[in-house]
Amino acid sequence: MKQFFCLFFLVLTDQFSKYLVIKNFYIGESLNLLPVLDIYLILNTGIAFSLFDDGGAFGRWLLVILVSLVCIYLIYILRSESLNKYESIALVMILSGGIGNLLDRLFRGHVIDFINFYYDNYSFYIFNLADTFITIGVTVYIFAMLNSKFATNGN
Repeated sequence: MKQFFCLFFLVLTDQFSKYLVIKNFYIGESLNLLPVLDIYLILNTGIAFSLFDDGGAFGRWLLVILVSLVCIYLIYILRSESLNKYESIALVMILSGGIGNLLDRLFRGHVIDFINFYYDNYSFYIFNLADTFITIGVTVYIFAMLNSKFATNGN
């Protein structure tokens, strides 16, 4: 049950942040927050780093199907397997990020990205909270797997 509430909270946080940005910014408008951080609204029809952003309606629905299948699989793993605490946290974060971006793609036709880290003239890709949840979740999951592997080999 904790997993459901955490999942719900993360998806709600992602969607609320996107709502605030889309209501207060025009596409391409930016607001400097720190010397290395802007809120910069873009609409991404592709996936990470805007890959596959020229797929049109076919690409949109293909991504919807693929992300839906991944989310269903993650739900299956979360419900059926005995996971340690860190694996559960990681998979809930990955799932919440996937659902957050899936909702955008389903109902808007694109993903709202707005967090822009940069240094000098180099700009890292523009992303959103769902992308952050996925990245943190994958990182935690990798460390959980490595920790499990080293703990097993250490005995």
